[in-house]
Amino acid sequence: MSDETTETVTDDTSVETNVETETPSDDLDLTIDEIIKLNEQDFKEFSDDAQHKGMKPLAHWMQHVPEDVRKHIANLRADYSRKTQSLAAEKKEIERLREELVRTKAGVLDGPIAKMAQSVDTETEYDVFDPDGMKNEIKRQASLMLQEMLKPAQEQVQAEQRKLALERFKAENPELTQPEYKGPILQMLQERPELKLEDAFFIVKAKIDSARLAEERRKIAEQKSSRAATLQKSGGGSAVTPKGTPQFKSAWEAYQYHKQTSEGGRR
Repeated sequence: MSDETTETVTDDTSVETNVETETPSDDLDLTIDEIIKLNEQDFKEFSDDAQHKGMKPLAHWMQHVPEDVRKHIANLRADYSRKTQSLAAEKKEIERLREELVRTKAGVLDGPIAKMAQSVDTETEYDVFDPDGMKNEIKRQASLMLQEMLKPAQEQVQAEQRKLALERFKAENPELTQPEYKGPILQMLQERPELKLEDAFFIVKAKIDSARLAEERRKIAEQKSSRAATLQKSGGGSAVTPKGTPQFKSAWEAYQYHKQTSEGGRR
């Protein structure tokens, strides 16, 4: 009887020990993609239109949550950083391929055949009853047909090239999206339709920079004026220190003053 009891106790202790020493598995970690897939069925807070407010900021909780939770958040942050870097690299490669495709199209449409068609005189009409005139007229008509066929594709390539140039310019000058720039640029383009976006941007930027410089100069001038006025006020009235001793321009004046004062005292 006692043996059976001992065996049972030993087995229970073994089970409890196994539960306490069980090591968490990294396979249970959630990735960014898995978190995105969570919904209300998993956690009630994860509704599609969730905009929770009134909570303490996450920075506050980062100081109070267990270390393991912070490590999980750090893993999610690293996962997010890797994905954004990967997406940025893919986007850059797509843009490169896109630019290369546009260049290839432009090379074809502006290649030897297109240049040959453009070199043909299409304004002159030839005598079709003359053998040479017939050849020239056939060449003229063929050139006109080729130009007509290439025109839509050439216009499309030009539009794509312009779009790429604008996207590159916007990426290099993010100020374009700021209200301070956006409004004046749109107004300028409406008033002067002959301008390109780039030209309007640099004109507006020059005006804004000039206004900022003028404002900085005005503030500096005000500060100088304020300091001068303060010095004038502090220097007005009797040039005497708080203890009653005059301020002297030279050591000789100080010597004479103290000499006269001491002599008067003796009298």
